[in-house]
Amino acid sequence: MKVMLLNAQGYKDISPLVASITWSGDLQQAARKLEVNLAVSPHDAYLPKITIGLGNMLKLQTDDGVELMQGFVFSQQMSCEGNELQLTAFDGLIYLTKSQMSYNFRDMTAEAITRKVCGDLGIVPGNIIATGINQSCIALAKTGYEIIKTAYTAASRQTGKKYLPMMNQGKLDVIEKGIVVAAYELNNKTNLSNASYSESAENMVNRVVITDEKGNIIGRVQNDQWMKDYGLLQTIYQKEMDKDAAAAASSMLQDLERKASAEALGNTACITGKAVEVSEAHTGLKGRFYIDGDTHNWKNGQHTMSLELEWDNKMDTGGIADAG
Repeated sequence: MKVMLLNAQGYKDISPLVASITWSGDLQQAARKLEVNLAVSPHDAYLPKITIGLGNMLKLQTDDGVELMQGFVFSQQMSCEGNELQLTAFDGLIYLTKSQMSYNFRDMTAEAITRKVCGDLGIVPGNIIATGINQSCIALAKTGYEIIKTAYTAASRQTGKKYLPMMNQGKLDVIEKGIVVAAYELNNKTNLSNASYSESAENMVNRVVITDEKGNIIGRVQNDQWMKDYGLLQTIYQKEMDKDAAAAASSMLQDLERKASAEALGNTACITGKAVEVSEAHTGLKGRFYIDGDTHNWKNGQHTMSLELEWDNKMDTGGIADAG
């Protein structure tokens, strides 16, 4: 694994100084994070001296040159007695999460809203998935990421698809979450060192009552089997103008919350937003799971990873009525 530093002369390979690397992502975190520990010493004349400032760009790439992340240094830490410089960098999504904006959007698609936000913040748009669904909304003092997330959550209620903004080679993509399956099966015979799972009915919703703007009930959607098995767990959906009320209400039904975690030999294809096949005999975990959190570590020549897995494909809605 290589770490490159962008300076006035271009990219400089600082990998020989790297003691350890942690590369991580999380559905709730938005921006991917890169933590690098560099060997430094004021007393070792043979150790190259390096200057890194806040805002400098780091690039993480594989030994054969495949880029995994472009990150901007947001913090660094070192003590006079220590022999390591600790750097923390985030990809370009950090600027969308740190910058507030205000808009009044009328009859614009989520993809058009995203391009507008990107343009105003100087973010280069990449592959922005199309929804074709016009919407109108007011965003007051919301971060760029919140605005994009809100727009795609509204679209998700109509399409049933789950969306995820992510950076790719310095550009913002919005992808359909969970469609890409990592070409790497996790199993306890070859690469899986530990796995666990849990399930809970605490956040289940098995009936959604649809009301008009005055609170009059005009319909409902429900899952009869869930109601039989776990009892009635109900929420309300107020019909929105120009929205398919049944589709929107159906997207609010919530099954059991099942979570799993896995620790395994690392593979860079296993990142948040993708799916992965798992086969683990002891816990009974078997099938396709969605990666909602990942942490990759490189140290002493070994690559390991920890994954947070979900049975169900979910979006980060950030408190907005869940898109399923």
